[in-house]
Amino acid sequence: MLSFTKNWKAVFLVALVLYGFLGIFPKGNAQIFIDSPITPNDEFFKTAIDFFDLNSETYKLKVIGNVYNPLTLNLSEIKALPVTSEIVRLTCVAYESGARSYTGVANWTGVRLSEILNLVELKFETAVDVIFRTPDHSSQGYSTSLTIEQAFWNDVILAYEMNGVPLPPDHGYPIRLVCPRFYGYKWIKWLTDIEITSVDYQGYWERTGRYSDSPYVEVALPIYYNYTITIDPNTHSSIIEFYTASTSFPGETSASKTSWISLELAILTLFVSSRVLKQRIRETELKKKVE
Repeated sequence: MLSFTKNWKAVFLVALVLYGFLGIFPKGNAQIFIDSPITPNDEFFKTAIDFFDLNSETYKLKVIGNVYNPLTLNLSEIKALPVTSEIVRLTCVAYESGARSYTGVANWTGVRLSEILNLVELKFETAVDVIFRTPDHSSQGYSTSLTIEQAFWNDVILAYEMNGVPLPPDHGYPIRLVCPRFYGYKWIKWLTDIEITSVDYQGYWERTGRYSDSPYVEVALPIYYNYTITIDPNTHSSIIEFYTASTSFPGETSASKTSWISLELAILTLFVSSRVLKQRIRETELKKKVE
């Protein structure tokens, strides 16, 4: 018992390292991957009810509705906003019905939706949903929506790059919505219009009654991978936040996110530091006795 008491820090550290890196103990929904989880663009599944060939030179994103400062942004203005990249999984709702190829992981780069919503200054007293639409000439009139709370989640971005290159046309060039906790029909492509509304909006698929308006991914697949990088375009400074692969991300601020790897390193540092400090104290005491 005495020996265990003296070495509890070492026992705890070994257990934690085994937990984080080897997965010996139950880990809930967290996983660790050695190989890259990223799906190449040419192998990534594609599905849509429409297609648009939009010109980046003339592209405009309108943000209107219950806001104090409606905006129209071109692609260059969108790219000038703080950049966020996240490696996340996109899963089509058809995956639940057996279409196992309808899922893939990519590194999506763009701007957090919250950045743009902050620019237009929402009228929070009346704002209920955020509506996203394809161009007005859409033959199907495709649209979808998020609640105001969901729209401000840190993992919801407007992406203009996929795996380090501009979005391929089939994946919504020049802008698509990336909202990792939702099935693909919420990831609207060829986005040109955002409207903040005071009603509970039903999008294209919700109006058909085919899919729910609460389309959280229910399959047991990891969603978030490795890290998110946020870059300030003015200072070029970056923050790298490491993650294990996980199915859940509560939408907390980046400052509160801590990886198991970082935690293990922190505890290891404290443990080693305490051992070194104790050793130095002993050496000092022995030296005094000799003197």
